[in-house]
Amino acid sequence: MSMLKDIYDSRGNGRAVQVISECYILPEGTEAVCYQEMSGDYPVYVLEKQQFYRNYLKRDAGRKEMPQKTERNTGKILQAESRMKKREEHCWKDGWEKSQEDHQMSGLIRFLDADTYREKIKILEEMKDRLDDHMLNNMAVSLDLSLEDGVDGYTYIMSELKIRSRFEGKRGERL
Repeated sequence: MSMLKDIYDSRGNGRAVQVISECYILPEGTEAVCYQEMSGDYPVYVLEKQQFYRNYLKRDAGRKEMPQKTERNTGKILQAESRMKKREEHCWKDGWEKSQEDHQMSGLIRFLDADTYREKIKILEEMKDRLDDHMLNNMAVSLDLSLEDGVDGYTYIMSELKIRSRFEGKRGERL
């Protein structure tokens, strides 16, 4: 049950957020959610997973939200949580490698963190066969671009990066 690409609305103000990844807060290893607001300056936050579910409701109405603990269902929820933890431990003990989504996400983070357009071009070329619409859209947003329907996002972003790289100089050179 991956949360990636899921859209949630704030129970308080109705603002939409998109889940970036599930993660852990160290050193305690607390399960958490990394998410981004879908408006304004698109800030990114990390919130403890249970708190996230208390604050946000999944937009997809066909899927039930995480049940709240009550005296009647606490046992069932605890059993489900225990099964999930055992399954996760089993996966790690068996030496499962990072999933394809994790690999894509690390590529996206490398793209976003790249200092130059030339670096971004290189990373985009490396990821060409693994890109999906969600990742291309995030890359476009980071460049202040908008991908219209029917446009090849990869080609559009690559073209824009090549144009920008022509005017790229060393930092501080053109002040």
